[in-house]
Amino acid sequence: MASRPRMLLDFSLLYSLYQLARPLPRSWLLALGRGVGSLVWRVIGYRREVVRGNLELAFGDTLDQRARDDLAHSFYRNLGMTLMEFLALPRLGRGDILDLVELEGAEHLDQVRREGRGALLVSAHFGNWEYLGSRAAAEGLPVNFLVKSQHNERVDRMQNAIRAGAGVGVIRSDAPLTEMVRALRRGEFVGLLADQDAGRDGVFTDFLGHEASVFRGAAYLSWRLDIPIVTGYIFRRPGGRHLARLDSPLRPDRNLSEAEAVRSLTEAHVRRLEAAVAQAPDHFFWVHRRWKTQPSVEDVTKETP
Repeated sequence: MASRPRMLLDFSLLYSLYQLARPLPRSWLLALGRGVGSLVWRVIGYRREVVRGNLELAFGDTLDQRARDDLAHSFYRNLGMTLMEFLALPRLGRGDILDLVELEGAEHLDQVRREGRGALLVSAHFGNWEYLGSRAAAEGLPVNFLVKSQHNERVDRMQNAIRAGAGVGVIRSDAPLTEMVRALRRGEFVGLLADQDAGRDGVFTDFLGHEASVFRGAAYLSWRLDIPIVTGYIFRRPGGRHLARLDSPLRPDRNLSEAEAVRSLTEAHVRRLEAAVAQAPDHFFWVHRRWKTQPSVEDVTKETP
């Protein structure tokens, strides 16, 4: 854990960017974000080698080092824009979000709502994922996102205050599971970013050509509560706009055992993430050590029917 002076410095830098973001015209805001991203890639080098290693694993057979570095630079620039857009979110009203983020696949949400049950909204750290939640809330959906508590309490409070201002509820990832279950049974949507390494307890499946450990929670809740999974990803568009694309619901097969259903649903939403990454590889959050955990012999035996 970072020291208190370091946490205070981190918060001060973030708060300074927050104050800077509020009055800037959108074109300047995005330009600043791209500049911040370039600075992090070229000078600060935050997780530079992790990003390079991930891109080599994912695209080493198709892209040379220079092309992968160009992709990494584009990723950092996108991440910088996402940060600045998030910090400027409090100045946007519902109408601004509706205008800024086009929604494709709204009929899938309507279908789920007509059923009168909740649903899991499964996405990833991809594009401006915060806008995905904001757009769902602007549609009038009672939406909560599962978020990890930050060690830096000031940063944590600031981030969640911005989300709350956009109409997005927060469920802590370390909260009792019953909190999520209650929200789903009230007919609410619970958003999950299901793209991080899940360790030894995850479901192992191929992701971009390599075995990756995926959290089983979304698939388990879908099967256990008999509720759908709606996958969705958000893409940048010209002029600083975005496209939020929702896919048809994934539904648990009640003829399968729990283990079979969890694997089937997990693989289905991972395949959809792969398709999104193939379309816009610089949108994915490459700073995660996505392939950190590899299956052991015991894992392979356990996963084999």
